[in-house]
Amino acid sequence: MDKTVWHALAGRPWHFWGSRWPWRSLLYVASGAVLGLVLLPLVVVTFVLIPLWALAVGALERRRVRLLGFARIESAHVPVGRGERRNWLNIRLAEAATWRAVGSLFATLLLGCLSMALLFIEALAVGGSIAVAAQASRGPTRVVFFGDFAVEPNPGLAWLAYVAVLMALALSSYANALLAAGQGALTRVLLAPRERELERNIQRLTQSRISLVAAFEQERKRIERDLHDGVQQELVALSVRLGLAEVDLELAERAGAPVGEARASVAAAHDHAEHALATLRATVRGIHPAVLSDHGLEAALQELAGRAGQSVTLDAQVGRMDAATEACAYFTVSEALTNAVKYALASEVKVTALDSAGRLQLTITDNGRGGADPTRGTGLNGLMERAETLGGTLAVDSPPGGPTTLSLILPTKAGIPPSTIP
Repeated sequence: MDKTVWHALAGRPWHFWGSRWPWRSLLYVASGAVLGLVLLPLVVVTFVLIPLWALAVGALERRRVRLLGFARIESAHVPVGRGERRNWLNIRLAEAATWRAVGSLFATLLLGCLSMALLFIEALAVGGSIAVAAQASRGPTRVVFFGDFAVEPNPGLAWLAYVAVLMALALSSYANALLAAGQGALTRVLLAPRERELERNIQRLTQSRISLVAAFEQERKRIERDLHDGVQQELVALSVRLGLAEVDLELAERAGAPVGEARASVAAAHDHAEHALATLRATVRGIHPAVLSDHGLEAALQELAGRAGQSVTLDAQVGRMDAATEACAYFTVSEALTNAVKYALASEVKVTALDSAGRLQLTITDNGRGGADPTRGTGLNGLMERAETLGGTLAVDSPPGGPTTLSLILPTKAGIPPSTIP
């Protein structure tokens, strides 16, 4: 089966007439004629809005070419983030793709008018041939088309009128296909993204993702600080007050006052406050550890290894890096330590971190039972996506029986792929 209308036109005529392409070409030409009919008064009345109409019509044209078997044309416009939407119009007016879309708009308008004329001529040719054939079959008659133009078909030559009908249909199908194919090709030339535009869009999208990660980390820091300076301090004060109340009750009990039950209740409340404080501290560390922001990755990994549930050998020689890079590395180690205890049943974990040539190389190896599959959970899979967003990679090697090794490579400056760092 022919993939596009161009392939159909290059084939044998009877194959073309028996395929779907005459109908799809007719639909493309007819929709182009309707579009031209709508655009003509719209462009004249709202001339200053032509760039906006061009963007809308361009989006439609990129999809309409699929009627002709062409692949959908990707947008050549840069994606605009939520924070830049107020500048959307300025961004679009500064793009070369927008002004190519304006050219496509006028091409669509002109070719739409041409499509209307072509369809009118085809309707006259086919309709007139059918009318002559029908009258010739009834006997001698005179068929008036318009004005003084009339035809007097001979009944004996009625078959010629039927041949004319078939020829009109055949030629119309080819005329429609040629016009549709030409317009489709022109649309692809005008609206398809250039290579430099694709590279720019990729770069802008990558930068946008990095900005989101950075904003996410800033928000985590803010929440951690609010909890640390607010709720945590309140719980500390509550715990101290309960402790002092417990001491006062103990002194009162020694003096002979019947405060045994009250003292037990205060002691229980004190224990609950201490437990809530410990839970909150663990939650704060999970959101964003203060030691990571204040002292860097090396100190944070030392603190993480110190409270791990298994033996951890840490070899870290790293300096300060971008906050997003440090956070990604920290939470990768945290996830690995958690998985080593919870799933792999490991007793020993070795963590190696090296900052060299502008990139962080982090390796976590445990002696557990292995079999870790990133696709079966959200933890490792989310960390992989996070590393890719920052221009890095996270590889997991976990054969059944172990050991499990996680290898993380990140640029120390987020967004620079490690492969481009000398």
